[in-house]
Amino acid sequence: MKKNVFKKLFNLSWLILAALLTFTACSDDDDDDDNGIIVLDGIYIKGDATALTDFDADGRFAVTKNEVLQEERSTLYEKYIAIKGTGGFNIVQVAGNVKTTYGPGTDFGVVGEAERDVEEPQVDFWRGSFTETETQFEVPSDGFYHVVIDTEVGKVAIIPVTWGVIGAATPNGWGGSTAMTASAFNLETMTYSLTDMELRGGDWKFRYSDGWKVILDTVIDLGEGNKGVKVNTNFGGTVSDLVPGGDNMVNDNPGVYDISLTWTLGSGHSATATKTDDLPLTNWTGVICDAVGTGVSSDNPDAIADPSGWGWGNKLLADGEPTVDGDVYTWTWTGIILEADEGFKLRTENGEAPASGNGANFDAGYSAVDADNSSAAVYDKDGNLAVDTKAEYNITLVIDAADNDSKVITITEAK
Repeated sequence: MKKNVFKKLFNLSWLILAALLTFTACSDDDDDDDNGIIVLDGIYIKGDATALTDFDADGRFAVTKNEVLQEERSTLYEKYIAIKGTGGFNIVQVAGNVKTTYGPGTDFGVVGEAERDVEEPQVDFWRGSFTETETQFEVPSDGFYHVVIDTEVGKVAIIPVTWGVIGAATPNGWGGSTAMTASAFNLETMTYSLTDMELRGGDWKFRYSDGWKVILDTVIDLGEGNKGVKVNTNFGGTVSDLVPGGDNMVNDNPGVYDISLTWTLGSGHSATATKTDDLPLTNWTGVICDAVGTGVSSDNPDAIADPSGWGWGNKLLADGEPTVDGDVYTWTWTGIILEADEGFKLRTENGEAPASGNGANFDAGYSAVDADNSSAAVYDKDGNLAVDTKAEYNITLVIDAADNDSKVITITEAK
């Protein structure tokens, strides 16, 4: 008899447990999409102008850095994606079983040239508020786009993306991007490439549409005098590990390169840089160089405000064209007045590829200094040249074309 009572109690317990499990499973289904797809919390892009007509992990936005501090911001999200010029898309926020669909707000519109900051992409893009609505975002033509949204400041931006390379190692230096060629439009993968490009020793980055950042806000207080929300429009780090807004990539193996940057839906960007040949020797004959920066004193009679895109302090030309000894080229600045504790660099004039020579350009800082033969006043200021005492100095810049255009800077007190 006792055995039968125990058996009944045991069976009843299993029935109660099964009912609880069924209730839990039904409750969990509330977080699923209508098609039974489990949708994790986050922000998604979804619409027939994309490859993502339903909720998909490949459409989930990633938290990204605020360019102002170069630190991850929990309310700032980005998504690189191919979008068709027909149809549209929404941005959908998922929080548990609540799905909120966003579209353009009343002030969402084109940011033309007059409204753009000088460091923003130099193409028309769209920016403004978003609101809860089924109305879709649209773009005018098939292309590759960067979509960014900040849920705290309530702003969204959609920017056309055309990748390029920029930096001292590239043909146009830091003065301008070298555009990459896009593959045919595809909703799931796009490749941007350069072939037979001369990549010299020095630093460089990938950036898109000739801009460094997109501004979503300028007033939000981040503390310690920092304000605003901006998203990076460039990749640094390394070729094998791209980082939005990361440190400059450094090329220590100059040569002729094939470079590619490939986006794949769901996995993001990857890059390659393959050396295919050695560089021809650079002919620096007739090339004009300048010293530039806040360290170049306005007391120099021939100094002018830096007119280049750098817009950094003052510019002073070298004494003239370089002297030439075989493959070695030497420029001099005699009696240049340098301000104390201010940075400067030496570069091809205005940071641009020169008309003479074979088009190579550079900018050189403290890493090129011959410390053993330079004044003790010379020091490294965040990679730039600097002196700790305002005075007149003599500077020589020597480039050895036969040694991959290696550069040596010597700075001594003027006698």
